[in-house]
Amino acid sequence: MTVFAAIQMCSTADVAANNAEIERLVREAAGQGAEIVSLPEAANILLKDQMDYPRLCVSEGEDTTLALCRRLATKHRIWVHTGSLLVRTEDGSRVWNRAHMISPAGEVVARYDKLHTFDVALGGAGDFIESRAVAPGQLGAVTSSVADHKAGLSICYDLRFPYLFRALASAGAGVLLIPASFSIITGPLHWETLLKARAIETGSYVVAAAQCGTRDGVTTYGQSRIVSPMGEVLAAAGDEPGVICADLSPETIAETRRRLPVLSQTRTIGEVSHAG
Repeated sequence: MTVFAAIQMCSTADVAANNAEIERLVREAAGQGAEIVSLPEAANILLKDQMDYPRLCVSEGEDTTLALCRRLATKHRIWVHTGSLLVRTEDGSRVWNRAHMISPAGEVVARYDKLHTFDVALGGAGDFIESRAVAPGQLGAVTSSVADHKAGLSICYDLRFPYLFRALASAGAGVLLIPASFSIITGPLHWETLLKARAIETGSYVVAAAQCGTRDGVTTYGQSRIVSPMGEVLAAAGDEPGVICADLSPETIAETRRRLPVLSQTRTIGEVSHAG
């Protein structure tokens, strides 16, 4: 068994305050026995106007939240998954929405840039074009070995693309990390349903740390979850910042995939036939 923790935050434009909250909540998670701690999407900074990110964010090498997470990993001898940090692209025109996996030695052992940007037309305030400020990742799927598990990395809107999680599971990932800053429009309808679906269809645990609360008139959904390979909610947060933990077992992953061997039963679908 390995204890995973999902940290729920209400990040704001104040990076220093966000860092203080990360330090407090990681300390709390470590005190509960967590060996792997996952932060939410945009843990370092969350702004009302996304077009301010290229101006206000810094490069990865200058980011104080990443430096803090590396220190916390070594201090508490735990793995720290940064959820995602918004860091300036090399040309400064946009930002990367980037996850880092940090070892107990404080080393960044994996990076993942969000593949699918949140470009949607939900209507009115629900319209959002994330790609105006965030450059989509080009590195493809990323897994990382952590403790006794292999974790698959993703970020928020990636949740809606099952082929990514099938690829991660087929590459050996048994824990799917899905940090998010989910919309209150779609959250009540889709969030938990999609998390359970990704778990069930791959026979994997899902650890989904989320942003919550309201800042500058913008509200995020919260409701962080840890879900079993059979789709059972093992731990759940509500609408406030905090920590949830659960024991994750490699044996449970193997047994679930033995009982429901959907990964090995996958067939290649040829051209779709049109009749009538």
